[in-house]
Amino acid sequence: MKKLLKFIVIVAVLAAIAFGVKHFFFSESVDDVPGAYVSSAVKQMTISTTISATGTLDPVDQVEVGTQVSGDISKIYVDFNSGVKKGQVIAELDKSKLKATLTQAEIAYKSAENDYKYKESTYSRIKKLSESNAASAVELETAEYNMNSAKLAVERSKNEVAQARLNLSYATIKSPIDGVVLKRAVEVGQTVAASMSTPTLFVIARDLSQMKVMADVDEADIGQVKAGQKVTFTVDAFQGETFNGSVQEVRLNPTTTSNVVTYTVVIAAENPDQKLLPGMTATCTIVTREVVDAISVPVKALKFSPGVGPQMAKPGALPPQLKGDRVWLNVDGKLAPRPVKTGINDGVNVEILEGLSLGDSVVVGQESTGASAFKKSEASSPFMPTPPGKKKRK
Repeated sequence: MKKLLKFIVIVAVLAAIAFGVKHFFFSESVDDVPGAYVSSAVKQMTISTTISATGTLDPVDQVEVGTQVSGDISKIYVDFNSGVKKGQVIAELDKSKLKATLTQAEIAYKSAENDYKYKESTYSRIKKLSESNAASAVELETAEYNMNSAKLAVERSKNEVAQARLNLSYATIKSPIDGVVLKRAVEVGQTVAASMSTPTLFVIARDLSQMKVMADVDEADIGQVKAGQKVTFTVDAFQGETFNGSVQEVRLNPTTTSNVVTYTVVIAAENPDQKLLPGMTATCTIVTREVVDAISVPVKALKFSPGVGPQMAKPGALPPQLKGDRVWLNVDGKLAPRPVKTGINDGVNVEILEGLSLGDSVVVGQESTGASAFKKSEASSPFMPTPPGKKKRK
């Protein structure tokens, strides 16, 4: 009998504990006021997707000016940042040796001409004698051979004179384009040797009002880059100022650095104020896709997922078609799910293709009120602690 009574008491205690746990954790509060829903209106705006790249500014067209003859620099007429015109003389080499070479070539040419005239007359004389059988055929052939050789010598000497004149003209170095001198690599008196390769004396940029950015784009992003896409970029020299450009060319030759493959994208940029200088580092944002006047909502509206409470439908009551993207509308204080079809997003806003229209308002979050999430129990268990913020009933 005592064992039975003890068993009954244990069962009663366990039942009371279970009842208290249920009330403590699972009962709903009748006087709870959920936090206010934070809503955002459906807006019409421009949404774009972008990729980032870093590059270097260069002039659109720049020319390295050299010399095709060796010699000593005798005069320099321009310096760094000098503006030049096409055909303008910018430097000269010492011409004394070149002039001497030209003089020798001209003398050799005159000598060859005299020799040719002599041998030509000899041939004419022997030819007449041959017609009267006064000269043999061998003598005629020899005279003709000597005349033709002298004629070829004249042509060779004539070409040597032309080459000597051309070399003398190379000693006067002229600008091939209109532009600005970016680099001067020589000094007066310096010897330049052009025997193996053409030495660079000056670097001239055609027009600094037109610049280009040579940007390195990662191989993971290069498939999105096309000619004609808009680009914005910044440079450290002008903090807070944004410059505009467009993709001009995507070069197919890859560059591998530390196992990272990149491709060069040429970006054309206007530089009317000439603030942008060659060599500056540009941080570029390439707009790969853009939708103007897109119906949009914040991305967090798609991520908002309310819990189960008195102000919303229970999970089992959601329509079966809401398996894709959805947002929640606040209709008279109650949440209503709305399926949507989405387009591009920029990480902050997302394009809505179907499901919403201007004037709708979507829920993006819920404010915390700090109110108790527990319902007052009609009967407190003497075996369970009171939930936080509540007093035991007397």
